Amino acid sequence: MLITEGVEKRFGGLTAVNNVSVNVKEGEIFGIIGPNGAGKTTFLNCISGFYEPEKGKVIFKGQNIVGLSPHQLCHKGMARTFQIVRSFPKMSALDNVKVAAVFGGKKHKNPEKQAEELMDFVGFPVAKNILTENLNTMQLKRLELARALATNCQLLLLDEVAAGLTPSEIPDFIALIKRIRDSGVTIITIEHVMKFIMGVCDRITVLQFGTQIAEGTVEEIKSNPKVTEAYLGEEHVG
Repeated sequence: MLITEGVEKRFGGLTAVNNVSVNVKEGEIFGIIGPNGAGKTTFLNCISGFYEPEKGKVIFKGQNIVGLSPHQLCHKGMARTFQIVRSFPKMSALDNVKVAAVFGGKKHKNPEKQAEELMDFVGFPVAKNILTENLNTMQLKRLELARALATNCQLLLLDEVAAGLTPSEIPDFIALIKRIRDSGVTIITIEHVMKFIMGVCDRITVLQFGTQIAEGTVEEIKSNPKVTEAYLGEEHVG
């Protein structure tokens, strides 16, 4: 579904992403973790068209997409969410999702019906006509997932989707992300919440100072001493 080959992104003299290569398989939930400043969001921005890398390739469904804009990638089947949800606050939750259904990668015959179905699918917990400015963090996260899915994406990039959730809300979000995957969407997620990332991912790559230091299954990452030292801490091992 997605391959990166030697992706490098620099800001002046700082190399934020250094020769990062991943191979994300169709139908997989692929995690990217690392401490603050590791280059996770920068790497995601290189994949999704917000940044153009200085070096390397980003291959989506067999095509090198470096240089394409986010809206072009949306029409090709890639969508993303943001750590800070970027909604239209003066519009209803339903209209927020309808916008994605109308302007996303596939034109729907009945965008309102499509939006309502997707809001039900993600478990949107309040009235669909509520103004978005009145939603809490958990409600906004579910709304943004519905909006991303309304673009008819095949690859969904999640930027700290579990950030701001309470511990009791995380199991429901793990189940939701797996349900999205089971519906036919490949997922890449970057995250700091270890309970979430370890509970949802098939494979994980680890970045430190922009460089990959490990990649493998959840169990392989949990038992990797480099990862423990760099990020997880002793309490997450064993």
